[in-house]
Amino acid sequence: MKEILDTRFFIELFFSTDARVLELARKRLRDLRRRREGVLPTLVLAEFFEQACRRAGKREASKASDAILAGGLELSPLSPAIARTAGALRCEHRRIPMADCIVAATATEADGRVVSDDPHFGELRGIRTAWL
Repeated sequence: MKEILDTRFFIELFFSTDARVLELARKRLRDLRRRREGVLPTLVLAEFFEQACRRAGKREASKASDAILAGGLELSPLSPAIARTAGALRCEHRRIPMADCIVAATATEADGRVVSDDPHFGELRGIRTAWL
């Protein structure tokens, strides 16, 4: 099953101060690479870069983003189908950020699940989730 990696996953992977969480994130990424089931929405890369930049500066954000891109994940750009599905989700769920709607729509289009601990995804009917 395809697993769509949310920004929260990468924040934990690069910035967690909890050794157990860090090891679980690393293991999950290794497993996804091996199975070729990891999907990176390009929107997540933008969100991660911005958050990493605020935490560690632009140079570190750039290095981390390069590592993510070199990591063998399938890239998922914002296609018209994903955009429409995300728009419909946002229309029904006004409190959920558009970025989360796009990640959820990516999971819908891929018939996969979102890897995140963000509670917004639990509010969306039919969106499967998993965490570390």
